[in-house]
Amino acid sequence: MKKDETDKVTEMANKEVKSTSRGEKCLAKFTAVNGNVYGSLTLDIRKAGDYSKPLPVAVRVCHAGQKIFLRLGKAYTMEEWLTLCYYEKNGRRIQLTERNDMKNLMERVELITNQLISENNFSLRKLQDRFQGRKDDGSTIFTVWDSYIQSKTNEGKVGSARCSKDVRNRFIKDLGTDISFSDINRDLILKWVKVMKKNDLSITTIAIALRSLRTIINICIANGLMKGDTKEMFKDTGYNKAQSRKHEFLDVATMRKLYDFWKADEAKDKDGNELFLGREKHAIFRDLGLFLFMYLGDGQNLADTLRLTYDELYFATHGKQLRFLRHKTRDRNESASEVIFPVTPEIQEILNRYGNAPKLGRRVFPIMSELITPEQEIWVIQRYNRYIREHMAKVAKLLGMEQMPSPTWARHSFATNLNNSGVVPYKYISDSIGHSGGGDITSNYIGAYPFAKMLEYNYYLLNEKPKEETTAVDKKALLDMLKGLSEKERMELMANLSD
Repeated sequence: MKKDETDKVTEMANKEVKSTSRGEKCLAKFTAVNGNVYGSLTLDIRKAGDYSKPLPVAVRVCHAGQKIFLRLGKAYTMEEWLTLCYYEKNGRRIQLTERNDMKNLMERVELITNQLISENNFSLRKLQDRFQGRKDDGSTIFTVWDSYIQSKTNEGKVGSARCSKDVRNRFIKDLGTDISFSDINRDLILKWVKVMKKNDLSITTIAIALRSLRTIINICIANGLMKGDTKEMFKDTGYNKAQSRKHEFLDVATMRKLYDFWKADEAKDKDGNELFLGREKHAIFRDLGLFLFMYLGDGQNLADTLRLTYDELYFATHGKQLRFLRHKTRDRNESASEVIFPVTPEIQEILNRYGNAPKLGRRVFPIMSELITPEQEIWVIQRYNRYIREHMAKVAKLLGMEQMPSPTWARHSFATNLNNSGVVPYKYISDSIGHSGGGDITSNYIGAYPFAKMLEYNYYLLNEKPKEETTAVDKKALLDMLKGLSEKERMELMANLSD
């Protein structure tokens, strides 16, 4: 900003300052997670006799009728401070850096406040002690870690809590519990990485462990329990590395082979004898059916499949569409995590064989009860994840497949095969797997892709694109597949195909 413009803005600010009472003004505020603790970035005027002299900047924190002032090491006259407040209020860029620096310090106070609340350990005295770096409350990295795990559990994020707990246990197993805050540095992290590599952990597993540890260390730093910079601590440790999983997919031809095998519902040796009998046969074909459902149902993960319910959309579309919110991302952006997918004839066959009878609010598959706790849900999901891996390995061996797919391959295969078709738009793939980032209000009132268009695109999950250079689908094969459509829906589909 030019000098004359700066002078003009300052003059405007001074006019507002002079018309303002000499009481306190706040540059920024916060309210803690429990709604009972309030903070404001202001001047500490308790001992001020002359407002023309510099006064200390502080975060004033109020709770239960009491208050403390946490000073930030900066000072301004009242007029200078009110001018800063004017700039903040009106979005001016003048002195923006120093305003942001002070707001960052206030955010640290907010972080410490919320951490103490999550530990059920909040008081103004404890907040003051932690802010000033005093550690007389017996905190260790493990007490902080346990508090974080408990907070995730309280929020209903049982999967995140379980993952963090597993990493915590691995950290203790590898390095022990005799670790103080002063011990936590780059050398310790490199030592842990060396131990994990020696134990043959994958690059991806190590990266996940390091990300979990970094989260805890950042909380410790924010709470004033230790000093340091995690950017430097984790530099070149493998924090950002992960093994590519682009190879973990089954092509369309293989998926068609799996579906045809599942549909036949039999596995025989060269002499015509059944290879699997009774409960084992049922379990193998059930889990193959779940794998195919995940793939055909827009690349769901197993957690979403087992939680899937018959909701209002299913009945509004007369059983032709199902919907769910991706459990993994629903807290980040609910609109972006919504997935609507068509009940194709193949999906309907799987439902006919293994699904519950449709009833509003009932789980689609009779595997996981609606009445169990979140912790029990995680246990069921992990158990069936293992079952599917084991049973898919048997199927893969029987069919002579080189790959040994796990449940996550269903999601990768869905995205990869539609993308490789050369016909399906990238946006449809992104929307279908719950990666849409559309945050505009209008999109909340617009329905999903037309049913016929969904069927047209999802056709390529079990059928390869014709060799001729055209985007047209084999209409006869498609109509044979869609015998259950009404005349109106058939007309809509044919219109879409001819566009």
